[in-house]
Amino acid sequence: MTFPTQPVYAPPPVAPHKPARFGALAWTALILGIVGVVGSPIIIFNNLTAIAAFVGLVLGVIALFGTRKILAAVGVVLCVAAIAFTVVAQKAAVEELDKILNEGQAGDTPKQEALVQSPTWGERHTWANGLSVDVEAPVACTPGQYASPQNIARAVKFKVTITNGTGAAFETALLSMGDDAQFNGQKAERVFDTGGGCGGGFESATVLPGKTYTYEAAYSVGAQPGEMQLVFEPTFNSDKAAFVGKA
Repeated sequence: MTFPTQPVYAPPPVAPHKPARFGALAWTALILGIVGVVGSPIIIFNNLTAIAAFVGLVLGVIALFGTRKILAAVGVVLCVAAIAFTVVAQKAAVEELDKILNEGQAGDTPKQEALVQSPTWGERHTWANGLSVDVEAPVACTPGQYASPQNIARAVKFKVTITNGTGAAFETALLSMGDDAQFNGQKAERVFDTGGGCGGGFESATVLPGKTYTYEAAYSVGAQPGEMQLVFEPTFNSDKAAFVGKA
């Protein structure tokens, strides 16, 4: 007895594997995007990472036309974000640097240039450390024959009192007074007149805490009354006090 032979079926043909198109570009865009995002907050590196992100952006756009579209799209988004983060980080760094520089200039200006106030004759100026100065109204004085400078049209004399309200002795030699004296917008010269009516001028002394020291200083001014300015500075680079009034 014969049995029928079972039919043999051939397996269906396997479709050939299609290679991924632009897959390497998509992966490269993704990696460069991650590097750009991570490096964007680091100021010293973010220029390089921004360039890398830009390259990744170009590669990612090309990869969008391949088979790894989602991977390429993620890479493009990361590269764009990296470039944006870099711009924001650099802008913030520039603003912070400008702020620091402006604060430094603002902190230096009052010590070097600004005049705290402009008292007049008979008033007192007191510095933050407790040292103070009073300037009495000027009085006319007659220079002697050997007074300096020569050919003085008119001379006025000021009585200045220094009060030491600090906790340490003050050396009057540190006081800058006389170099910045003006009359009607022009420099007023000190008068040195040891044997005449205008006196010899300022002499250095040590003023103990709580004590005062008074001296006189004369200046050559114009023949007609005008505005006089005397500037005091107790130590180098400290605040200045300008006394302004008629003389």
